[in-house]
Amino acid sequence: MEYVIGCDIGSQGAKTVLVSLDGSIIGEAYAGYEIDFPQPLWAQQPVERWTNALRDAVRKVLITAGVNGAAVRGLALASQGDGVVPVDANGNALYPCIIWMDRRSIAQTEALDTPENQFEFFNRTGLNLDATHVALKIRWLLENEPRVAERVARFHMAGSYMALHLTGEHAIDYSNASNTLLLDLRAKIWSPEMCAVVRIDPQTLPSIGAASAVLGTLRPTVAQELGLSPGTRVMIGSCDEHAACVGAGVLTPGIVGDITGTAEPVCAASDTLAFDETRLVESHCHADENLWLMENPGFVSGGNLRWYRDQFGAVETLAAQETGTTAYHLFDQGAQELEAGSDGLIFLPCLMGAMAPTWNGAARGTFMGFTLAHTRTHFARAIMEGSAYAVRDITDRFPAMGIPVREMRVMGGGARSPVWCQIKADVTGMPVVTPQTSETTALGATMFALVGVGAFGSLTEASDHMVRIVARFEPNPAAQSRYKALYELYRETYFTLLPVFERAAKLSR
Repeated sequence: MEYVIGCDIGSQGAKTVLVSLDGSIIGEAYAGYEIDFPQPLWAQQPVERWTNALRDAVRKVLITAGVNGAAVRGLALASQGDGVVPVDANGNALYPCIIWMDRRSIAQTEALDTPENQFEFFNRTGLNLDATHVALKIRWLLENEPRVAERVARFHMAGSYMALHLTGEHAIDYSNASNTLLLDLRAKIWSPEMCAVVRIDPQTLPSIGAASAVLGTLRPTVAQELGLSPGTRVMIGSCDEHAACVGAGVLTPGIVGDITGTAEPVCAASDTLAFDETRLVESHCHADENLWLMENPGFVSGGNLRWYRDQFGAVETLAAQETGTTAYHLFDQGAQELEAGSDGLIFLPCLMGAMAPTWNGAARGTFMGFTLAHTRTHFARAIMEGSAYAVRDITDRFPAMGIPVREMRVMGGGARSPVWCQIKADVTGMPVVTPQTSETTALGATMFALVGVGAFGSLTEASDHMVRIVARFEPNPAAQSRYKALYELYRETYFTLLPVFERAAKLSR
């Protein structure tokens, strides 16, 4: 029997999935790593964390499944988006990856922030002029790291860097390229105009191709590290949330994808290119090169709950260790006992700036309305509800863009929380379903590999064959009514605090 491997190079770890050529899941493995926060609003990772975790996760899945690495025909990655890694002429990283949540390039963004530039960037690239995007991070490196500016040969995103590590080839897929602020979305080429505005040489960017296209084969030294054959084919791969949509079947209009990981991208597939006049939703290339993906690229969500667990969940963490469960499961159990609305406690999920209800790097996480009667459990549920309010901000925009919505597919770690899924159904008024495999990012990557080695003719064919829905959550009318008023209060709180956020941000610089 022969196999392929898909790997999700995420914000907090690498997840591998081993599948046979008929699409059956044979094994899974995970290797975690940390994010460094050297200054407020900075977030970075040395690339060695990814390469080491990929090695460990691939070896682990092969050993656990009892599979000889020589039987693996293909490998594809789905990697965190909106990060940048500068490399020298030999492909060596010159600086840790400045990852997606990092906002250190605020000054570079403000220097370009004119109404004319805002219009041009959105019209040409489908993206907002925002410090999270790659072009501004490249500009920061060129202006603040002379050693990088002197030696850099190419700028890569996480996925294209890892593809370079595996094969020695420089390439990026359409979905990742459309996260940069530098892709001409209609022509699907690097935009000379946008590169000129940001003063980036297009020759320092990778070539662009389809996620399922074969990039090359494994470099012999890397093959040995992974326990695979040097003849193993490597696909270009895609951005993580785009692969997650493939792995969950978000390939037809009407299905909303909600990827609840560290961040929470919310997206919908479209046959035609559309633009959101409010610019809350950005326009991207889909991992399927025949489609578009309209998305908000993700406010911090599961990362907020993890922060809460690490800082305030010592009781639940200890109890989980003693009972063989997780602190998140205990948060779920407690939240289940509370009524919708957390007894008036409202949370704004802006711990690393806001992506909803507006894009705002100055916004900060806020709890509003708590009293002496509120407990840690209230705060945990409020974090889930704040995420759901932000999801509704985004899903309400799709119909206005001409994109129908009839069902939300929740994936990622948050899909394992029935409480959170029900909250999202109640807040958005949309049925929520979860796939059999919640970690759809790595599964989507296996589909790139399966198409790349010829086991399936298209990503749609692979997805139709492999995606299974296992749970459904219908909106509860009573909770819907309660959440309607609370959602309005959430928005009023956010917009009332905008001038406070701006003043606070200036004081913290």
